[in-house]
Formats: sequence, C-alpha cells, structure tokens
Amino acid sequence: MNAQCVIQQENTTDSDFTLQTTRARETEREKEPETGAEFRMSESPKVVRRPHTKIVATLGPASVDLVGELIEAGMSVARINLSHGDPDDIRHLVSLVRSESKARRSAVAVLCDLPGPKMRLGRFLGGVLDLSVDEVYLLREGGEEAVEGEIYLDCKEAVGAMRTGDRVLLADGAAELIVTGLADGGLNAKVTRAGQIADRKGIHMPDSEISYELPTARDRECIEFAKELGADLIGVSFVGTSDDLVRIRALAPEQLIVAKIERRLAVENLEEILAQADGVMIARGDLGVEMDLELLPMLQKDMLAAALRSGCFTITATEMLESMITSSRPTRAEVTDVANAIFDRTDGVMLSAETAMGDYPVEAVSTMRRIATAVERSDRYRALPTVEFITNSSDTADAIAMAAVQCAGMLGVDKIVCFTETGNTVRLLSRYRPDAEIFGLTPRIESARWMTALSHVRPVPFARWSSLEEMLHEASIMMVERGYATEGEQIVFVAGVPPGVAKSTNVIKVHRIGDLVRLH
Repeated sequence: MNAQCVIQQENTTDSDFTLQTTRARETEREKEPETGAEFRMSESPKVVRRPHTKIVATLGPASVDLVGELIEAGMSVARINLSHGDPDDIRHLVSLVRSESKARRSAVAVLCDLPGPKMRLGRFLGGVLDLSVDEVYLLREGGEEAVEGEIYLDCKEAVGAMRTGDRVLLADGAAELIVTGLADGGLNAKVTRAGQIADRKGIHMPDSEISYELPTARDRECIEFAKELGADLIGVSFVGTSDDLVRIRALAPEQLIVAKIERRLAVENLEEILAQADGVMIARGDLGVEMDLELLPMLQKDMLAAALRSGCFTITATEMLESMITSSRPTRAEVTDVANAIFDRTDGVMLSAETAMGDYPVEAVSTMRRIATAVERSDRYRALPTVEFITNSSDTADAIAMAAVQCAGMLGVDKIVCFTETGNTVRLLSRYRPDAEIFGLTPRIESARWMTALSHVRPVPFARWSSLEEMLHEASIMMVERGYATEGEQIVFVAGVPPGVAKSTNVIKVHRIGDLVRLH
C-alpha cells in the first residue's frame, strides 16, 4: 500500500466534521458498530494518571483485596506467579483485575509467569544447615533428607553435569561450593563462601552445561491454564535459547511472550532470544546469582539497550523496593535504582514481594509512580539521546512510525494518536521513546490490555468506524471529552487505509482539533 502523509494546516471548519456536543451526536450512535460499543465515547471515565514508565505489580495474599487501589495507585500490569496459589484463587485474582480495571475504565494487562525448571536442595535435619569455609560435602542427586556431611541436589542429571572446578551456588547464592572431584555416589565439593542453607532452597550451577526441559510438563499445564484465564502475557522462566520460546509460542500462539533473562546462557544468546520474544524481563535476582554481582549494572544497561534496538518491550525486576516489604519508605539506594532503570529507558519496573506479601503494597506502587514521574519530568530525562531510527527496514509500518515520531518532534506536538487493531504500530512508535504521549486507540480490548506494558503509551478502547474521516472526527471528539486534548491543539494521527485491517498502517496526518477533517 502507498503511504500518505497529510499535513493539516487549514483553519476552515465544517458543520459535518467540527466538534459537537455528545447530545447532538446521539443519532450517529445508531450507526456505531457493535465492536467496541461498550466503550462509548459519551462516557466520562475516571482517568488514572500514570507516568510513561509502566508499573508491574505482583499480586498475592497481601494485595488480593487491594486490586482496585493498586490500579488507582498506578499499576498497569498485574503479574501472577503460577508457581504459587490454588487455581481457584488465581482465577479469582484475574477476575478481580478484570472487574476493577473495567470499573475504572483503565486497561490492565495480566502477566502469568510459568514456573520453569526448578533446581532445589533436598532436606536437612532440623530444616537448615550452616556451612563454613573449607568444609567438604558429598553432593548427591535426589530430594531426601541429608545425613551429616552430605547435601542433596533435587535436580535430574545435576551431578553428571558438573566437573572439577565448577561452582555450585546454594540457597540462591547464600553459600558457594567448588567441585573438587568424584566420590562414591556423587561429587566432593568444598565450601568457598560460608552461609546458611535450608530445605528446598534454589540451586544454581553457572559453570555447568546442564540441559533443561523447557517447557516442563508443569509449564505445559500452566500454559493451558493461562490460556483459560485469558492471560495477556506469558512470562517464560529460565529461558536459555530462542528454541525454548519457539516451543512455547506453538502452545500459546495468541498470547504475547515475555522471556525472563535470568541465566548466563540467556545472556550469551540474547540477540536470538530478542528475535523471538515480544518482551524481556531483566530478572536480576537469579541473574545476579549466575553472573558476578559487579557485572550486573552493566549487563542491565546493555540488555535494555539491545532490547530497545530490537523492538522488544522490557521489564526491569527484582528487589527494586525490597525494603518496602516491611517499611513504608524505601531506601535512598532503592529510589536511585528505580530511577536508573528509567534513565536506561526500561518500559516497565516491577514489584515482587513488595506487593505480593509486603505490608505496604499500595504505598510501594505509589512510590514507584512518584519516582517515575519525577524522572520523566527532569531535564536529564528529556536530554537523553534520541533512539536510533530504523533505516534499513522495508516495512511500511516501521517507516510510518519513524516519520510520525520525527514529525511530532519537529512540530513540538506532544500527542500521537494511533489507530490500531493489533497494537503492533503502537509498539513501533513506543520503541522510539518520543517526547509525545502515544494514544493507542483500538476496538480490541485484548490489544488495549497488552499495550499497557509499553512505555509512553496510553491504550484507549475505541469503536471501529467505517471510514478514516469518521475515525479522525470521533477520535478528536473523544480526546476533548476525556480531557486528553483541547480544541485547537495540534495532534499527529497515525492510521491505516482501509480501516479495521491489521498491518495496514499507511497514513500520517497532522491535525488541529476542531479543524475540517479532510484527507483529499
């Protein structure tokens, strides 16, 4: 299709296409298609003001009765860990997210995390074991209770995958051992970092070539459950290669896939993973165990930059406001950590135990929102280098997105309105991190939900119209009625002809609200 760029500068008006009151337009409502009718523009929704950076909040026992308050505080994505919780409790959580977001006219995505392969310790007499430096233990495979001098690793093929000199990190890094050699029934390993370990805590073997089954049998069950729940995003744990994502996408073709980067292997294969994923989560907890801690800040910056170049959306996660599990205020270091991730242009920042089990879940979301808002209003944020434009793509939508962002920047326009079926063009616009806010107008509530994960994007459910002129006219009215724009304000519109067809984005129009809507 040929792209059009229509620069609207006229000051003329026309009674058929100028702004009208809602009452004067009631007859037009009779022609409105059924798709999207539940989001009639005559409604006056409660607008939840959010920063460009999205807040992902993990739901759990502490937040089950606070979902509505979390949305009002700034939650854009509700994360549910399928490793925990009764299925009926999880169904209830998803139902709450849907009902509370609908009541507030605010789209909220549901992200369901798969359990992934879990390597765990066995058990100990009394439940815990204190390790001292230079002690030697026999590592054995299984989940039994260990006798004195032994440690069980409940992971198939764990012992066979390790070699002399390989590190074994126990209890998520609380203690470290080095394999010293073979022993009868297992491996000998010497403690190099002391610490306390406990029953069923996690194991990491960063130097060993251990093969994971991904998706696991449990993952497959959870994928079907996530589809039943209507999850918008599926988080894939312990990704190693792009093949892992290919297998999972075949099982859940309608859901967007978020690859959790938490293994050394995933870092090494990042580019191929980015090519297969819709988004990535920088899961700093497990990643900080597998990689040297001092490398983690650079890895975060490099991975966020690589994801931005690729067009994948990003979530930065783990211990962002950890102290707020028990405190009503974060530490200064945590505030700086969140701010730095936003300066690194992450799409979203995530809360885990802070909202799932903490004492101050709503305060944690509010704190994160305030940090993001302050950063985005700063001169330093506005002075960040422009994201490199894609110049070697032959895709029309890429070209339109690039041109729309450039146009908005040159004209000083602070709102880009994009009509979209799937959300793909909005994703391309978001990638460039424009100074403007991007309004993603869609008749598909599924698209509105997942777009909440994108930086700089405000998803707006919007009825499908039969002509581009009608779409522009109705969108102009909606923007004014909802307080998003004022009459006389200039806006960049991005759309496709014919309307309602996926992957048809081919029009940019600079339009002043209240002026004649004319494309020819």
